[in-house]
Amino acid sequence: MPKSPKSSFSTASEPFVIVGCGFAGTSVLLHTLLRIADDATITSPVDIRLVERKEEQKHAGLAYGKAPEYKKHNLNIGAKRVNPFPAGMQPAGFPTFVEYIQDLSKKNPDMSVCLTNPPRQLYGDYLQHLVGLAIEKAGSKARVSYVMAQATKVAEHKNHTTITLDGGEKIKCAHVVLATGFQDALAPKFAAAAANSPRFIETPYSKSANDFFAHVCKHKNSDVLIIGTGLTSMDIAARLIHSGHEGKITMMSRRALMHKPYEDTPVEEYMASRLRGEPRPESELPFTKTPPAFMQATTVPGLVKSIVKEFKQLTRAGYTSEEIITYWERFVPQVAEKFPKQQLAQLFSKHDVLLTTNRVGVTPDIGRCVRQAMNSGRVQVVAASIQSIREVNGKMETIYTPSPAPENFIEKLASILNLKAQPATRVGTHDFVFSGMGNSVSFDPKKSVVRDPLWADLLENGKATPHWTKAGVAVTNGFSLVDAQGAASKGISVIGVPVAGHMTVTAYKYPERPGAGGRIGPTALNVAGITGATLAFLDQNYDRLMQPFRKPAPDAANKNKKAVAYITGRRLPSP
Repeated sequence: MPKSPKSSFSTASEPFVIVGCGFAGTSVLLHTLLRIADDATITSPVDIRLVERKEEQKHAGLAYGKAPEYKKHNLNIGAKRVNPFPAGMQPAGFPTFVEYIQDLSKKNPDMSVCLTNPPRQLYGDYLQHLVGLAIEKAGSKARVSYVMAQATKVAEHKNHTTITLDGGEKIKCAHVVLATGFQDALAPKFAAAAANSPRFIETPYSKSANDFFAHVCKHKNSDVLIIGTGLTSMDIAARLIHSGHEGKITMMSRRALMHKPYEDTPVEEYMASRLRGEPRPESELPFTKTPPAFMQATTVPGLVKSIVKEFKQLTRAGYTSEEIITYWERFVPQVAEKFPKQQLAQLFSKHDVLLTTNRVGVTPDIGRCVRQAMNSGRVQVVAASIQSIREVNGKMETIYTPSPAPENFIEKLASILNLKAQPATRVGTHDFVFSGMGNSVSFDPKKSVVRDPLWADLLENGKATPHWTKAGVAVTNGFSLVDAQGAASKGISVIGVPVAGHMTVTAYKYPERPGAGGRIGPTALNVAGITGATLAFLDQNYDRLMQPFRKPAPDAANKNKKAVAYITGRRLPSP
């Protein structure tokens, strides 16, 4: 592996290092450079280094990287909702994603469709463009370099932090931000026996997925099973259909929950308003003028009962689930302070998919494609629990149990009598299987295997501890890593996926919409959520991080204090 590069310039301190160059790491780099550019006190170049294990993920990550074929996967929202700058904080000379697409459309009018159905990789290109502008704006005040390697350990010392790479090399740094993002998706436990089959793939966003998609579509009448029914699964189905696959597609999950699609919207109408089906502005939603009734609940069962009742009332009044949950999620931090954390963690774990699928929809292209295929019978959505998947005689055998639903007289009778009748186990066979479980990451070694060697080391040695929500690890409000004894690190901060739980239940001043609050589940990890966390991190840490690169300003007040102390004979207190 390549050794960490030696700087060709002199700095006043060890480098500021960001581990991970996906959206979270790019967000930290981008906003740090912008502050450096406007910081008149910087007197020596700030050495910023980024450690990234995959070239195709540089400034794009797994979400917007170059691994999948270009334009094969879209974002799940329109271009106006993925701006890496909060409203009113767009730097001069830095385009929004909409302006970036519009500029491209001047040369290629066909690009205008990307406003309503933006390709994921196009957003990665946009982020690369912003980083280039930020580096140029910072000029000689900052130097940005890259180390293409896997970070395996991070250790804190008295006056510095050390990162160890997979080749054994070490980087001595003043401070490190861990922005490691999602791990590559894991095969579900029930599919462990199929993990090495050439007819099964763990993730649709890897390099190997391109060849797998091509092979499946070469057998265009093949029977395909997609594990899951969420956004990733819809993404897989849409890519298969767009790529010429004509066979049967089955999408299977425990509850068969799917994201609602936004409607096709002419570009002109979208620019003047929004995608049809997207949430309306809060000024048009009277129910947002008062706190939700469930805030009066005093127990977790009472909270659930109140939420269900109020949700039904609001949907009957014509409000969409996205409008309701988008407003409600700002109260999550208050709820987290009010009720027992263990009960809330169990509640969220049970209903996270339900919340997520009702919280955000999918772009018209994905929604139209999948819904049309469902209406024609070509795509079948099945509610079932899968017990196992394995390859048998050149076919993928799936053993599953339909989710409990009365299908015959005996089952209806059992449900009336509250008997736990188990639906019969069934066996299905398919030619190919895609795991659409989405990106996976685990930070609780007691529950499952932590694949990332860096996080495995931190957790095993008690330098990090799982967040109480079990979504990521515990950090302070300033995003400093917290160890198993509750002590905060001075040299290690964390941003993005590893602090998903903290971002969900903590109020920050940079929400997507007016007001403050957390963000529910995976929406904590979208562009607005991570951008808000980045700005909150810099608000609390920027001055401390930049101090080694600043020229000390004369402290006239302190000199006067010393003079008075000398004259009066008083002893100054220790600083």
